[in-house]
Amino acid sequence: MTMVFRPMRPPFRFLLLLLFVALISIACQSASVEPPTATEPMPVTTDCRMIEHKMGETEICGQPQRVAVLSPPVLDHVLSLGVQPFAYAQMGIVSSQTFDQPEEQIPYLGSYVTTQPINLGSRRSPSLERLAQSQPDIILGEDWFLEDQYDFLSQIAPTLLFSDIGPNDHQHWRYSINGIAKALDREEQAKDLLARYPEQIAVAREKLAPVVAAHPRVLVIAPDDLAGTIFFLEDSTASNLLREIGFEIVTSEASSLLPDGNSPISVEIFPQIETDLIFVMAWSESWSENEPYPQDKIQQQWGNHPLLSQMQAFKDGHVFFLDYFLWASNTRGPITYQLILEELPKMLLPLVDEDE
Repeated sequence: MTMVFRPMRPPFRFLLLLLFVALISIACQSASVEPPTATEPMPVTTDCRMIEHKMGETEICGQPQRVAVLSPPVLDHVLSLGVQPFAYAQMGIVSSQTFDQPEEQIPYLGSYVTTQPINLGSRRSPSLERLAQSQPDIILGEDWFLEDQYDFLSQIAPTLLFSDIGPNDHQHWRYSINGIAKALDREEQAKDLLARYPEQIAVAREKLAPVVAAHPRVLVIAPDDLAGTIFFLEDSTASNLLREIGFEIVTSEASSLLPDGNSPISVEIFPQIETDLIFVMAWSESWSENEPYPQDKIQQQWGNHPLLSQMQAFKDGHVFFLDYFLWASNTRGPITYQLILEELPKMLLPLVDEDE
C-alpha cells in the first residue's frame, strides 16, 4: 500500500525537536551553517509529479536545486545524473562543517563534486539540526537505515528513500536510478546511463575473456580483521560485476565446507576452498579522512598469517586486497561501476601474461 506525502500536523516530539533546534541556533550564531552560494531556492512551479519510493509516494515540483544526499550510493546516483549535492552525510568522520576539500574528504566520488556541500555527519544518524538549517528542497537517502527517521526528515523537506535491490535480490544501481532521476527531473540522463551500461559490460567481457578462460572461479570475501572468521560477499558490487563479465562467483552454498550455507568460515579451514582468484575486501567502520584505507593492513596481516600466507593463490599473486568502500557495497552507483570496470583489466590481464 502506497501513501502520498501531504502536510500534516507535526507530532509533539517533532515540536520539541524544532524548539531544541531553534534554541541551539540562537545560542550558536557564530557557528551556524552557511549554505553554499552556488544554488538558489527552487522556484515556484506547477510542474509536479508523484515519485514512488520505498516509503510510499511523494510529490515533487520542478527541478530541485538544494539536494540533501544522505548516503554514498545516492551521491553516486546524483552525481551520475549531473546534479551536485547541496548537503551530504557519508560513512566516516569529516570534522569540518562543509566538505571544503571534497576530493580528499569524500572517497572516490569527491573528484566529481564541484560544490562544497554542508556536512550532515553520519549517514546512519544525520544531523537534523544542520539539515533543518540548510533548508533543502529535497532529501534523498536509502531506506534500510533511515526508515525510522522518515517522519522527522519529511517535516524538514520532501524526503524520498530508495532501495537498489532488484527482483533477484541482487543490488544494482539500475533498480534505483529511475526513481532518483524522476525526483531530480533528470529522466533523460538516466536513460542514457542505462543505455550505455550494456556497452560497458560488453567491452569488459571482450578485454577480460582470456582471464575468464584461464581463471574462471573468483572468491569474494570480507575478513573480520583476520580475527577468526571470513565472510562471503556474494552480492557485493564486485561480485555482481564479475558475474556479468563471465566469472563464476564461489558461493558459501556451493562450498562443501559449509553445509548450511550463508555462514562465515573460519580462517583455519578457509585455505581448503577451491578457487582461482580471491578478492579480499578490507573495511573499517571507524574510517577517518586522516587515516589510510585498511587494505594495506589486511594484506600485511595475511602475509604474516601461518596458514593464509601458504595458500598457493597468495604465493602466485592471485589474491587482490581491495577497499570495501569502492568494491563491496558502500557506493554502488554508475560512477563506482565505471571505476571498477576501468580497474579490472589493469589488475587481471597481467595474470594472462604470466601464464604464457
